[in-house]
Amino acid sequence: MKNHTVRQLVEGAALAAVFGVLFLITTYVPLLGSLTLWTLPVPFILMMVRNGPSSSFVMWGVTIVLGFLIAGIPSLIASLMFGIGGLTAGYLYYRHKSALAVLIGSSVAYVISLVLVFISSILLIGQNPADLAIEMFNQSIRQAETFSNILGQDSDQFDQLMQQVEMIRYLIPTALFMLGVVIALISQLISVPVLKRVGGFKPPVFKPIREWAFPKSFLWYYLVVTILMMVGLEEGSTAFVAAINVYSVLNALIFVQGLAVIYFFSHQKGWPIVVPILLTLLGFALTTFVVIIGIIDLGFELRRRMKS
Repeated sequence: MKNHTVRQLVEGAALAAVFGVLFLITTYVPLLGSLTLWTLPVPFILMMVRNGPSSSFVMWGVTIVLGFLIAGIPSLIASLMFGIGGLTAGYLYYRHKSALAVLIGSSVAYVISLVLVFISSILLIGQNPADLAIEMFNQSIRQAETFSNILGQDSDQFDQLMQQVEMIRYLIPTALFMLGVVIALISQLISVPVLKRVGGFKPPVFKPIREWAFPKSFLWYYLVVTILMMVGLEEGSTAFVAAINVYSVLNALIFVQGLAVIYFFSHQKGWPIVVPILLTLLGFALTTFVVIIGIIDLGFELRRRMKS
């Protein structure tokens, strides 16, 4: 029993150190840091899977304290946010939940963490970070517009672009939601081989993309919100903000449904994996087309018809 406790303490200290190294690389090595960012939750996931909740929370507490003493507020924020998400994912693995349950649970944890960080930043700096981002974008657009005027080109497009940038302030909930899901998904995909090799654990994996499907009710929600957007809600109103965020999230989900159809069709044709990957990249350039495919699949079970 004593040896087991010592092993947990040593392992927790080692993983806390790994998190610290990953955080320093993420902060001070720009190119490599953009990659190590997604690995920050992995030490917490590994600790939870191997040693359970009690030891994992002790390791998390040590990480928070040491990180704050060494790197200050940024490390504290990273330890809190990635610790909450990583421990949530690890606990769901520990309880042998499905890959989808792990994704949903950790996504919720990350979204909550991001919302808290966002609110805290407003309280600390006394200004909405979205306003700062909009100002930076507008400044860049003005510089581009000035350069365009010097060349004698039409500047109307810049006015339209600035109007679109203003929409950022209304899409903050969508941005936080999407960022939380992306962090959860990428960290989960990274953790799978780590858990297999180091953790001695066989984590559940997702179904192939071609089998992904959302409830048909999403289509009705999408149609209702689209009609509301077409009717014309007052910009800045609560209804407008709610509608545009729901529309954006549903649009992203139906886009994924459309990609699933593309992968299914590629599988049916026996095409090599490089083909659907290239089609995916093309799909981001033809978002509306992919969304239409997703809508048809939701409404008319396009993949079932392909089988027959």
